[in-house]
Amino acid sequence: MAGMAAKMILGNKLDSVKGELGNLGGKEMTEEEAEQAQLIEEQRQEQENERKARHEKMEAEREVERQRIRDKYGLKKKEKEDPEADSAGRISRKKKTPAEMQAAMGPPAEEEEQGLVDTVMNFFTPLTDKISGFFGK
Repeated sequence: MAGMAAKMILGNKLDSVKGELGNLGGKEMTEEEAEQAQLIEEQRQEQENERKARHEKMEAEREVERQRIRDKYGLKKKEKEDPEADSAGRISRKKKTPAEMQAAMGPPAEEEEQGLVDTVMNFFTPLTDKISGFFGK
């Protein structure tokens, strides 16, 4: 059983290698082979065009069904955002201006330092009162 599987695997690969070596051996395609290759390429292209046409037809049918459902249930169609609409060509969100950044940060740095000092004083004031009350007794 394993021998048969190995023969099938190696046989197919060996045949493909032999075929490639035959083409590399300096043989050029005859007119008949060239016509055959051209015919095959035309058929592939035709099949691809038919596949695209079927796909477009099915997508149009799906869109008609989607629109029917939207109308039935009163839904709105989602609008696709155009990523090229940005003037800078950015996909991410809009950059903030320096004024917007300052407003988002809050009050200026001086007030923040004062707030820090107030916080520390508010923390130590009750402690100093307790310590002075302990030693004062």
